[in-house]
Amino acid sequence: MNMAILMIFVLSVVTLMHYRGRRDLRYPPLLVSGLWLGVLGFYYVSPIPVDAISSRTSLIFLVAVLSFGGGAQIAFVLNANRLPLIKRRIRRPGPSLFHRRLRLFLLIASVCLLPVVYAKANALAEQSGFDDWLVGLRVELASPGSAGYGLLGNASMLSYFTTFIYAIEHGDKLKEKLQFYVSVVVSVAYASLSTGRTAFFLVLVALMGIAAMQGRLSSKKLLLGTTGFLACFAVFGVILSKGGTVDASWTDNFDSLEESVAQYTVGAIPAFDQIVRADAPLEYGRNTWLDILNLVRRLTGAPTVSPIHEEVDVPFSINVYTALHPPFKDFGIMGVIVAFAVIGAASTYFYLRAAAGEKLHVFYYSLSLPPLLFMTFSDQYFAPMLSWLKYAAAGYLYFRNSRWIPSESLQDGAAHRMNPTLGR
Repeated sequence: MNMAILMIFVLSVVTLMHYRGRRDLRYPPLLVSGLWLGVLGFYYVSPIPVDAISSRTSLIFLVAVLSFGGGAQIAFVLNANRLPLIKRRIRRPGPSLFHRRLRLFLLIASVCLLPVVYAKANALAEQSGFDDWLVGLRVELASPGSAGYGLLGNASMLSYFTTFIYAIEHGDKLKEKLQFYVSVVVSVAYASLSTGRTAFFLVLVALMGIAAMQGRLSSKKLLLGTTGFLACFAVFGVILSKGGTVDASWTDNFDSLEESVAQYTVGAIPAFDQIVRADAPLEYGRNTWLDILNLVRRLTGAPTVSPIHEEVDVPFSINVYTALHPPFKDFGIMGVIVAFAVIGAASTYFYLRAAAGEKLHVFYYSLSLPPLLFMTFSDQYFAPMLSWLKYAAAGYLYFRNSRWIPSESLQDGAAHRMNPTLGR
């Protein structure tokens, strides 16, 4: 109990300091310390039975929060000359004609690939042998050694990327708004075919992050996004029997979902504690770089290693261990310090540049939010590392392309200077 009080006190002070320092709810260190404060506070007064954690585990959590904040300070030092730009947003030209055409091409490609991905999903579901289509697809996608969608898995990333760039370069014309809404619907369809709730979380949180960084996130949009994710969580929980069943009554399903939410909120905390207590030999990168190592294994024909971990009882069964799991299991406490200092520096760097109005970093900042908000639950930093690298490369190629291609507004300005009679 003394450690619980100490943790709540220290995290409260850290959160207050971050808030007084920036007074901006978009500030990554504030989000991290506030998240850990809320989740650990809920854990200490948990409404469901849950295993106690050691003082050592509590201190490791605190070290991760402080390391993230320390990394943020490094980002401030490196961006000292850009800080004035945060208080006066940069006015930049609108998207070029090339970007508009490219976005439309990416949208059409996403739509055309959707039936192909659905056909693959149908084949996987039939291959599983389950009568329930969605359950069969889920089992087949999660099976060790399963190739899943293979290269077609990139189609969902293409759709999500298209939705994000439409949101960042939002237009006021009806045609562009309709294209954006179509891209959202297509992305939701791809997320459904993933059979997981993480994909919905990625899309919704990234879109809200974009809106927040561009000053367009109203309380109505925030409520709509939160409600949308909770609805997805409930529907998939019932269909996949992970918090209810289709045959149960509404009352029974509500009670099951309520317990499931509580388990997902606090379960990873004692699960990570079991890793700490085990004091196993360090694995030196096998977990942190698993996604890249699996790529090498696929290229060399070696069997891949499943990213899905074994379940532990805390006392309920759970197989997620917070985002600290890979660096701690590979490199111990020093791995946690270095990893989250780097993540804190990168996240804050994206925040600073995005606040200055740079579209590329609005994109990067919005993508940094889903793994950040998942930090107390599971690792979404290291396990999907290849996906983050693909998004980073795609964003850089798309937004930095505008350096060499003049915007439509600049082209029009040049035309007017050459022929003043235009537009009269």
